[in-house]
Amino acid sequence: MIHDTRSVAADLLDELGPIIAGERAAFAQRCHERSVSMTHLLLMTLLETHGPLPMSRVAELLGCGLPTATGIVSRMEERGLVERQHDSEDRRVVTLSLSQEGAIEIRELQLSRRERMATALTHLSEPEREQLLASVRSLRAAFNRANSQGDNA
Repeated sequence: MIHDTRSVAADLLDELGPIIAGERAAFAQRCHERSVSMTHLLLMTLLETHGPLPMSRVAELLGCGLPTATGIVSRMEERGLVERQHDSEDRRVVTLSLSQEGAIEIRELQLSRRERMATALTHLSEPEREQLLASVRSLRAAFNRANSQGDNA
């Protein structure tokens, strides 16, 4: 039985791999068309998720030095994607936040991804969509269990 489970899991991974890779490539192309680099996308996503961050933390999360992070942020600020603020108590501390334009950019990219997925789902029959929904819910629950147990590998 264990061999069968591993075989089915391998088959699932073989089927999902090209779908995920294709969607990642399509998303990267949409970002490129909108002149949003993967680094810019990462930083905007981090700011959307965590809220305003000190520049030192931005550099750490991007895995670069403060001068490099400052250059990245300057280009993003010129495009209106992020905003810098000086701390009111310690002016040396600079905090970065997602601007309204940056939030709109993220929303539009997410919407285009969702629309692409919705289009693909229209090519399934109603029973196939229902079966897929049940399977995705099971997969999501499995990820939640794995994450709660610390299976990050």
